[in-house]
Amino acid sequence: MNLITLIIQMILTIPLTIILNFLKNKENRRLNHILIPSIYIIIIAGLLPIVKENIYLIVIFEIFIRNFYITNITNQDSEVSNTVFIFESLISIALSLFTYNYFISSVETVIPSPEDIKPFVWFLMILYITSLYKLSTKDYVEKEKTKKTKRKKEQIIMQYAKFKNMYSSCVKSKNEIINNITYAIMIHNNFQTPKIYRNINTYIGAVTKKETEYGIMKIKSFNRITDEESIKITISEFEKSLKNTKLKELDQIDKLLKEYNEIDYQDIINIYKDIVEFTKK
Repeated sequence: MNLITLIIQMILTIPLTIILNFLKNKENRRLNHILIPSIYIIIIAGLLPIVKENIYLIVIFEIFIRNFYITNITNQDSEVSNTVFIFESLISIALSLFTYNYFISSVETVIPSPEDIKPFVWFLMILYITSLYKLSTKDYVEKEKTKKTKRKKEQIIMQYAKFKNMYSSCVKSKNEIINNITYAIMIHNNFQTPKIYRNINTYIGAVTKKETEYGIMKIKSFNRITDEESIKITISEFEKSLKNTKLKELDQIDKLLKEYNEIDYQDIINIYKDIVEFTKK
């Protein structure tokens, strides 16, 4: 190793010191101080092959320069005298020695040839295509979900308009929350059990004389109940449940829907919100 190479390496220590000083207040500072010197000497060995002999000396020079800068210029003796600084420096030197012995000095050039790059290029291409596929699939799923939500909301509003036209004479509680919840339950029940299936249940109940769910509100009874009658019974029960109470809106809804399971409860709540949003327009 000649004197000129040594001088060049000492000069090349300055940029490394500047880089590490810039990163000292960033995240992962300690990890940066350990890894970046080894990465730096690999880059320098690739760009300037003439100085790659014993290039790990750059890391050692940098530690001495940084030590001098901290203790004599910034007067932060405590930073370099602690065990952590010494430990970091030893690891950094050991890693740079390992990098030099097993990666830099053992090859003619650290810059990969086109043949060496081919597998990496293919890997990047496959990774990029996979990410594009995942992104497009995610976008498609989100669009379909948005369309489905929009379609269901439109169906809810159409059902609300239909039932309001059919049953407004029955749904006339002074409590608007009860009215909207009643319509929400109607729509929910109609989605789950359309009128044709309710008619079949009515026929089966009439034949078997067993307790059956009657009407759009699914009132359990041994006797046949019409949709209108089921609505009136439900509203009457709701009004009794909320009589002489001054609960907040959500607490009232919770009390009215206490017998529903979590899935049905959430579906009715969502329908209720769509109805309220529509009526406020």
